[in-house]
Amino acid sequence: MAQDIRLTRLKRRRFAFWRLIIANIIDDVRIVREAWFPVSALVLVLGSCTLYLRWFYLPDYCDCQPDTAVALFETLKLLLFQTDLSLPDEIIGRTLFFLTPLLGLFFLLQSAVDVGRLLVDKRTRPEHWQAALAATYRGHMIVCGLGRVGYRAVLQLLDCRREVVAIEANPACEFIPTLISLGVPVIYGDARDPAVLIRAGLRRAQGLIATIDDDLKNVEIALSARRIRPELPTVQRIFSRALDARIERTFGRNSAFSPAALAAPTFAAALMSTTVRYVLDLPAGLLGVAYLTVSNDSPLLGPVAEMEQRFGVRRLPGPSSQFDILPSEELVLVGSLPALEAVQLANRPQRVRRNGGLIVCGLGKVGTQVVRLLIRGDPCPSLTVICTVETPQRYIEVLTAQGVRVLRGDARDSELLREAGIEHASALAALYSDDLLNLQIGLAVRSMYPDVHLVLRVFSDVLADRLADLFGIHTAFSTSALAAPSLVAAALLPDVEAAFDVGDQLLVVRRQIIIDRRVGQTVAELRAAGQLPLSVRRNGDFQWLPPDQFVIECGDELEVLTYLT
Repeated sequence: MAQDIRLTRLKRRRFAFWRLIIANIIDDVRIVREAWFPVSALVLVLGSCTLYLRWFYLPDYCDCQPDTAVALFETLKLLLFQTDLSLPDEIIGRTLFFLTPLLGLFFLLQSAVDVGRLLVDKRTRPEHWQAALAATYRGHMIVCGLGRVGYRAVLQLLDCRREVVAIEANPACEFIPTLISLGVPVIYGDARDPAVLIRAGLRRAQGLIATIDDDLKNVEIALSARRIRPELPTVQRIFSRALDARIERTFGRNSAFSPAALAAPTFAAALMSTTVRYVLDLPAGLLGVAYLTVSNDSPLLGPVAEMEQRFGVRRLPGPSSQFDILPSEELVLVGSLPALEAVQLANRPQRVRRNGGLIVCGLGKVGTQVVRLLIRGDPCPSLTVICTVETPQRYIEVLTAQGVRVLRGDARDSELLREAGIEHASALAALYSDDLLNLQIGLAVRSMYPDVHLVLRVFSDVLADRLADLFGIHTAFSTSALAAPSLVAAALLPDVEAAFDVGDQLLVVRRQIIIDRRVGQTVAELRAAGQLPLSVRRNGDFQWLPPDQFVIECGDELEVLTYLT
C-alpha cells in the first residue's frame, strides 16, 4: 500500500515542458550529426551554386544588383529543374548548372533517407532519447545501479523533490519501465566508464549514489566520478565492514553504508517488539521509531508533554510538545524500545506474548548482522539459527562458540522447526533474500503455532501490506526500503548518521558539535525550530532524549533529528 501510494503521488508530478523541447532539439542535432555526409554534401552543392549566382551570374547576365535571397531562390529552382535562367558561357557556370540538379537531388534524397531512418530508429533505440533528456538536467543526483536499493533510492529522491538520472547496465532491468514512466532518464552502460558518467551529467550533478550489488564496482564508480569531479559528494553501498571503514577514510565520513547493517537493528528489534517500525543505531544505543493510533479510551489522551514525561518518548513530526493528543490520532514516536512497548501497552493492551527463545532463519548478510546484534543484547536471549546446507562451516563455528545453537536444513520443514524449538519460541525471523521462501516459512509456522510472533524480510511494500491483511503478519520489512533513506540523505547532506521516511517526508539524524548560536538554547527552543535532540554527549557521558528545559552548552555533541528540506 505504501509503495502504491508513493508511485501514485510521484506520477502526479509535473514534468517541465521546456525540458522536452530542449531534449528534442538535442536529439535532432544528434540525428543530423550522424547523417553528416549527405547533409554536408547537399549544403556544399547548394552553397556553391548560390555564391556563383550571387557574385557572377546575376550581375553579368541579368544586369541586377547581387542579392543572396534571389540567388538562393534561383538555386532551389535549378535543383528542381524549374529554372528559367539561360545557360552561362564559362565552363565553371555550365558545370554548376548541370551538377546542381543532379548531385543536389542525389544528396537531398540520401539525406532524407538517412534522417528518416534515424528518426524511425529513434523509437527503437530509446537510449539516445534518454541521453538527450539527461543533458537537460542540472543540480541532479545520479544513481548507479537499479537493483532493489537503487530503485528505492530513486523513489526516495523523487519524493524529496530532487531530480534524478539513473545508470543501469542491464536494459532488461524490471524497474526501468516504471522509472521512465516517472520521467527519470535512464542511461544504459557501465557506470565505471567516464563517458557513461558524463552522459548522465556528472559535471552538472549535485551528488552520486552507487548501489550496485558489488563492493569493488561501487568503489570503481566513485573513483571514476572523483577523477572527473574531485569535490563531488559520493555515497556507496558497501557490504564489507572492513572496506566500509577504509572507504570513509578516503571519501569522507558517512560516504559508505551497508544496507544489511542499516536494516539489521530494525529486524532485531522487531523480534522483541511488535510496535517498532524503524530502529536508529546510534553511538549511545538503539532508538526505535513506532507508529501508534490512539484508541478512543486511551490513557494517552491529553497533553503531549505528559505522555513524553511519563514514558520517556518524543512525538514526531510536530516540533511542539504542547498540543493535546486526540482520539484516533496517528502518532509517530521515538524512544527506547522498552519505552515504546510501554506506550503501546498503555494505549491498547495486547495479548500476552510467549516468553520463549528466538529463532532466526537465514545467515546471509542481513541474518548475520541480526544475530550479531541479538548476541550483544543485555540480557542475551536464547537464540537458535537455521541456515542452509551451503552456509560456510566457519560461520557456524563462530556462532557455536558464542553459545548460539545452529541447525542446517530447510526452514519450511516442520520437523526442523520443532527441532529448533518452535513450540516454545516467542518469535521467528525469516531473513532470506527470497520473498517467496520467507513467506513459505512464515505460513509453515502459522499453521503449526499461530501465536508465534513472525518477522519477515520482503522487498515489496505491497506484499508486506497483504501479509498483514491476509495472515496477520504485521512485522514484514524490506531491507532496501530501510536502507535507501540513509543513502539518499547522506548524498544530500553532510554528517548524516541515519534517515527514515514518514509518508513523503524524510527525517535525518545528523551528528553536530555545537559551537554556533545554538549555545545557550534549550531543547524546547531547538524543537520549536524543527530540531529534536535524540542524545547529548557531554564530557564523555550520553544523555538520552534530553528534557525540554535542558540547556545546550558549547562543545556538546548532539544527535539531532530533523526534516530534510
